[in-house]
Amino acid sequence: MSSRTFIALASAVLASVHGASADILSCADVDCPVTEGTTSATCTVGDKTFNSIGLTSLDTDVDRLRGLSWVKAVGARNVSTEERAFDQSFYLGTPDDFDFEDTGACAVFFTEVSESVRFGDEDPRTSQGTCGQALSDSCVSALTDRARRVDFNGLRGRRACERLQQEFNDNLDSACSNAASGSNWSGIRAVALTGDGAPDEIEDGRNRSTNCWPVLPKSDDLTLVDSVSTTGNYDASTLTDNFFGITPILTVWYPSNDDDNDDGDDTDSDNLVTETVAQLTCLKAMDLTTASNDTQSPGGGNGGNGDDDDNDDDDDDDDDDRNAAGRMVGSGSLAIWGGLLSVAMVLLA
Repeated sequence: MSSRTFIALASAVLASVHGASADILSCADVDCPVTEGTTSATCTVGDKTFNSIGLTSLDTDVDRLRGLSWVKAVGARNVSTEERAFDQSFYLGTPDDFDFEDTGACAVFFTEVSESVRFGDEDPRTSQGTCGQALSDSCVSALTDRARRVDFNGLRGRRACERLQQEFNDNLDSACSNAASGSNWSGIRAVALTGDGAPDEIEDGRNRSTNCWPVLPKSDDLTLVDSVSTTGNYDASTLTDNFFGITPILTVWYPSNDDDNDDGDDTDSDNLVTETVAQLTCLKAMDLTTASNDTQSPGGGNGGNGDDDDNDDDDDDDDDDRNAAGRMVGSGSLAIWGGLLSVAMVLLA
C-alpha cells in the first residue's frame, strides 16, 4: 500500500470521528440537587428548573478550541390533567479564561429528527453513543462537509448563522434522509455564538435562584444558547421522547473578516481558526442522579464546621469532578486511536 493511500485512509478515519461523541455525563456527575424523598433532580439555573441533564465535551482538532462543552437540560411541568409542558435548553460551557476573540461561531440545533435517530436498542433513558451510531457516518460527513462549504465572506454574527440555517433548510443530503422527520429538515435553529445576536454568559451563576451548575469543571462559564418548548400527554412514550431524545448540534467556527485590516488577511492571530471548522455533537439528557445511581447520599448538604472530614469530602468531590471530566473527553480520543489502529491493520494485511 502506498503512503498516499495510507494518508487517504487516515484522513477518512479522522473525518468520521469528527462526529464522535465523548461520554455523556448526567446529574449524578455534576451533583444536581435531589428532591427530598425521591430520586429526581431539581436543578435550577437562573429562572429554569430541570430534572435531567446531559453534558459532553465539544472536542475538536483545533488546540485553541479545546475545553468547550455542550449541556442539554430538560424539565417538565404540568399544564393540565391531560397536558405537560417540556423545556429543552442548551448551554455552552466555556473555560473561565476562554475568549472567542474575532472568530465567528454558530450552533445549529436539529430539534426535530426522526425516531430512527437513537443510540442502538438500549434503554433510551441511559443509552449513549456516537453521532455515527445515531445518524450514520455518511450523514455525519454530509452535514459537516456542507457546513464547511458555506461562504461566510462578509457575514458575521446573526447574518452568518441565518445563512448557515438556510443552507440546511434548502438541502437534505440523501445520506441523512432517514434522520429527517420528513422530505426536508424541520426544526432547524441556528444561533450565533459570537457577534451580533450572540447570547451573554450567565453572570457567575450567583443569582439567588440558581442551585445547580451542570458543567465540569465547576469553574467553567455557562451560556444559555437556545431553548425549545414542547407539549405532550402523560404517556410514558411521550415522556421518554421529550426527555431522552437525541439532539444533533452542529457547531461551526469560521474566520471573521476584519474590515479594518488593510492587507485583507482574515486569518490573523485574533482568529482561532484559519478555515471553517464544523463539529457534530449528538446529545441527550441522561436519567441518572446521585440518588438513582446510588453513588452518594440523596440531597447531601454542605457541612458548616470546616473540620478535617469536610476537607476530605471536598477532596473527594474534586477527584469525582476530575474523573467525570476525564470520561467526558476520553472516548473521543479513543475513537481516534481506534480508527487509526484500523488503518494500521489494513497496512499489515
